[in-house]
Amino acid sequence: MGVPEINLTEDKRCLMSKIASGVSLFTIPFNLFMLTIAIYIELAVQDKIGLIEGSRNALPGFMIMLSIFGLITNMLGTRVCWVVHDIKRRDDWKKYLMPFVITSLILFVCVFVTSVLCFTSVTSLRKLFSKGIITSMKKYSTDMPKKHIIDLLQIQYECCGSGGYTDWFNVKLVSKKYITDDYMTKEEQNIYRKHNDNVPFSCCKLRTRRPCINTRVHEKQFKYKYNKDLTLFTRGCGDALMTSYKQMLNAAGGIIIVLAFAELTIGLLTRLLQTSFENLNDDEDSTAYLLPFGGHAKPSEGNELDNEFQNLLEDDLPPPPTLESLQNLPPVSSLDDISVTESFDDVDPEDEEQFPAPPEENEFLPYDEDAFPPARQSFKYVNQM
Repeated sequence: MGVPEINLTEDKRCLMSKIASGVSLFTIPFNLFMLTIAIYIELAVQDKIGLIEGSRNALPGFMIMLSIFGLITNMLGTRVCWVVHDIKRRDDWKKYLMPFVITSLILFVCVFVTSVLCFTSVTSLRKLFSKGIITSMKKYSTDMPKKHIIDLLQIQYECCGSGGYTDWFNVKLVSKKYITDDYMTKEEQNIYRKHNDNVPFSCCKLRTRRPCINTRVHEKQFKYKYNKDLTLFTRGCGDALMTSYKQMLNAAGGIIIVLAFAELTIGLLTRLLQTSFENLNDDEDSTAYLLPFGGHAKPSEGNELDNEFQNLLEDDLPPPPTLESLQNLPPVSSLDDISVTESFDDVDPEDEEQFPAPPEENEFLPYDEDAFPPARQSFKYVNQM
């Protein structure tokens, strides 16, 4: 039959269908949460990753499609699992159980893979952020959209550089065409030409009580020591983004993995219901299983009856006749006292041609031993046996 074999009564089948319907209904809020978090990543954060890295992440789009598919499937599955507990409507709805089993298992695999991607993407995001931010920093003086994104990123997340503010010391902040008398004073020109320890204004702390020092950061100035009176953000933007992403993706992965095991539970319960209804006859009990192999096949009612009938026939049959019993048979006085059956299988075609034509009406033919074979070769004395 299958493994594992579980006997289910009508009450257990009704209870199992209600539980499957309830679990399917329970997954709808989790699908809504996955849809919400995917839209948030796509709209609020994905634009920054796209500008920094120059590419889009496929995970939010996959989560959106999977959550919509899960919502539709689980709403329909809730209806199917609830209706099949009603005997009157069961025959019309139980045919939808097998498609729902397959869909639930596919959802389990996809949702489980999504949860794993949420956890594993946390470890790979740090390198992507570091590389993308440094690449954008090198275009800070020539690419205005990149400059705007970097300044907005540092102000919004209160960070500076990729790993810290010292990352800006090797980056030119101002283009050469602006280091002229038309745009800067002689002192400012010397600062941006001769000194490398400069950072953008967006690295300045917003809550500091003194003027922000973002040029010649590591030089001694009036009542200023950079190791004590630093007015810049010390945290790198890569770490700041990782903190935000890590919390969000870990929470999403934890909730999505609960959704995955809920989908697996729905698939197993629905499979037991589907096999139980397939094996249901007129009796109230039926056998349910998950895998259609490995079990011990149970004989059906028809096979049991055939086996009992065969045993009765074997018990009532007489033993086969022996040669001595046939030789000791009494002589036949008349053909009316015995019942004979002719064996056509044992007669040769040559012997059939030796039989005379049947006698006409009211004609008597004497018994000829040469015309007929012996009785033991062509007749069976049934009554005497």
